[in-house]
Amino acid sequence: MSYAIRDIAVIGDELARKGKKIYYLNIGDPVNPEVSDFKTPDYIIEALAKAAKKGYNMYGNSLGVQELREKIAIEENHRNGLSLVPDDILLTSGVSEAIFFVAAALIEEGDEVLVPGPVYPPYISYANFFGGKPVEYKLDETKDWQPDIDDFASKITKKTQFILLCSPNNPTGVLYNEQFIKEIGKLAADYNIPLVSDEIYDQILFEKYNSYKCHVSILKNDLPIIGMNGFSKAHLSTGWRLGYMYFHDPQGKMKQVKQSIEALARIRLCVNVPAQYAAIKTMEQPKEHTKIMVEKLWKRRDYCIKRLQEFDGISCVVPDGAFYLFPKLKFLDQKRGPWKDDKEFVLDLLKETGIMMVYGSGFGQYGVNHFRMTFLPPIEVLEEVFNLFGAFLKKRLS
Repeated sequence: MSYAIRDIAVIGDELARKGKKIYYLNIGDPVNPEVSDFKTPDYIIEALAKAAKKGYNMYGNSLGVQELREKIAIEENHRNGLSLVPDDILLTSGVSEAIFFVAAALIEEGDEVLVPGPVYPPYISYANFFGGKPVEYKLDETKDWQPDIDDFASKITKKTQFILLCSPNNPTGVLYNEQFIKEIGKLAADYNIPLVSDEIYDQILFEKYNSYKCHVSILKNDLPIIGMNGFSKAHLSTGWRLGYMYFHDPQGKMKQVKQSIEALARIRLCVNVPAQYAAIKTMEQPKEHTKIMVEKLWKRRDYCIKRLQEFDGISCVVPDGAFYLFPKLKFLDQKRGPWKDDKEFVLDLLKETGIMMVYGSGFGQYGVNHFRMTFLPPIEVLEEVFNLFGAFLKKRLS
C-alpha cells in the first residue's frame, strides 16, 4: 500500500538529516512545531495529566469511556439533529482507525465503494487491502470542486457497499452543497446503500461557517449513516489519536455491521484512556482555541491564494474549510517544464527548495497535475515558501 502524504516525508527527512531546511507543508498536523505555531491548549494537557495521576492508565472499556460517549451523543444530537444514545458511539484511535473498521466490516473481495475524487489516500488503500475496489466520483474543479451528481449516479452498482462523504473535503477543502447532499441521500435510499460521513474538519470553516449544515441534518430521514469525527484537528490534539464513530440507524439496518465493528474494537483492547478523560474536560469547558485557530487559518489561506495568483500556469479553487490548498499545475497540461508528471514536479521542488508538498496523483485520478499543501504555518514562513517557490518556477520554466 502507498500513502503519498507520508511517502514524500521519507525523502524530506533524509534531506533534513543532510542539513537541508525543510518546509513541512505535506501533513495536516497543526501542533507539530516544524509545521505551525499552534499548540494544544494548556487546560487540555492539564486534564490529561490529571487523569493519569488519578490512575486512569489501565485498559478501559473497548467501546470508550461511558461518560465521554454520553457527552459525544449529546453534542452530535445538538449539532446534527440526531437522536443518538451512548451505545451508538464508539471511540477510535483517530479517524484513521474508524476508516479501517468500516472497510473491514463492509468490504469483501470484489466489492466497490464510492469515494470522492480527489480522495484522501487511506480510503483507497484500505479498500484495496480488503479486496475491494475504490470507485471515485468526480469533484468538478470547474465548479469549485462540487461533486458531479450525474457522474456519481452513473457509478452506483450492485457491488457498491457504501458511499463516502467528506466535507469539508481533504484535499480540496470544499463543502458539498445542499442540493448534492439531498440528491446523494435519495440515491442512497433508492439503492439501500449506507453513507459513511467523514466530518473531522467540520469545525474548521471560513466564509460559509454560519450557514453550514452537516449531511445528516440536511437529509432528515432514516438513511443508515456512519459518522466519523474526533479531537485531533479542531482541538489540536493530533498525537493523542482520539476519534469516534457514531451509528445513525433508526431502522436497525446496520445492526450486524455495528456488532462487527464493536468486535474489532474489543480485539484492539481500547483507545488512549487518559486522552478520553481529557476530552471530557474539553467538551465540558470548551474554550476559544478553535475559533482563534480558524481566524488565523482564514488569513493564511487568503495570503496563500493571493501569492498563488502571481504565478502563470497555476490556478487554485479557494477552499471553504480545513487547511489545505489543492492547486492545479496547468503548465503540466500544456507540457511546459522539465517534469513528466506532478510527482516529479513535487520531488524536484523538494530537493531544490526544501518545500515539501504532496503530489496530486497520490489522491487518485482526479488529483493528477495538482499538488496539495497546507496553510498551517505563520504568514512569515509562508512568505519564505512562496518566494522560494516563485524563484523555482522562474528558473525551471524559463
